Amino acid sequence: MAFSGNVSGTTFNALKVVDHAFRRCRLPAQAITAEMQTYALESLYLQLSDMANVKTPSWCIEKLILPFYENQPLIPLPVGTIEVLNANYRVIQPVTGTTVTASTSYTVNFSSATVVDTIGIKWSGTSVNVTFQVSTTGTTWVTVGSSSVTAAAGDIVWTDISGALAYQYFRITSASPILYTAITLGNMPQEIPFGVLNRDTYVAQSNKVFPGRPNSYWFQRDIPQPVMHIWPAPFAGAEQAQLIVWRHRHIMDTENLQQDVEVPQRWLEAIVNGLAAKMAAETAQVDLNLIPILEQKYMASRQTAWDGDNDGSPIFIQPAIGAYTK
Repeated sequence: MAFSGNVSGTTFNALKVVDHAFRRCRLPAQAITAEMQTYALESLYLQLSDMANVKTPSWCIEKLILPFYENQPLIPLPVGTIEVLNANYRVIQPVTGTTVTASTSYTVNFSSATVVDTIGIKWSGTSVNVTFQVSTTGTTWVTVGSSSVTAAAGDIVWTDISGALAYQYFRITSASPILYTAITLGNMPQEIPFGVLNRDTYVAQSNKVFPGRPNSYWFQRDIPQPVMHIWPAPFAGAEQAQLIVWRHRHIMDTENLQQDVEVPQRWLEAIVNGLAAKMAAETAQVDLNLIPILEQKYMASRQTAWDGDNDGSPIFIQPAIGAYTK
């Protein structure tokens, strides 16, 4: 038998999703106008946005490394954040060595092989793209990571290096001058989970700017950016720590028909069925009797997709049953 040898390599962009949705509405290609394609993309955006109200798509779970600032208990989260799934207070073991600085580089000689898996830069000017490199000799360098986060003067940017190994030399380099107040290199990260507060409990705190090591938060779904209200307010030492957030974010926008829809292959059938049902309700040329059929197909395919969207890990149920009185 002759197989393609190609697994999950077929391109199925937004144009194909929209075209198949119109076909399921029994609309021929010549009946589809540019205006119809435009509101099809808008309907696709609404459909993908609505998925956040049902469950957490497994591919929309994202790790963030956020800084603390002294006496600043409000931490804004990136636009598109739906929910904070986990939050940890992380501390690292700082590592130091002999430092050689230049306008576009920062080099450290540790004297012996040392692991660097976390880098923090407190910028004194506008941030620039930087590259992280390691070496055993100080002459031949290997790139192990980079950072292109946009930051202003006073901002702290933390970056993790995945799978870091021990080297004697570590270097931060850039094509532009690196303007910084402080650079922190560290390893051996230790994380402590945050407690979660509801609004009433947070509001009941008598001193919301009490300084200390943060240990709990209230998540406020604000517009345009949700925020975490941290308590206690970070003390000066917290600027050497990091807030590790695992967030549920929205699915990426599909801005034109040539872009891919940010869903895994197993979800394409449900997305096409859902879009067809939406298009049928908004397009006058579609037979009204077809709408309930399309909606039924969508609900069935969506349930199948959700049933398969898990990480396969076991579920532990631990009832918290306490004593009570009548």
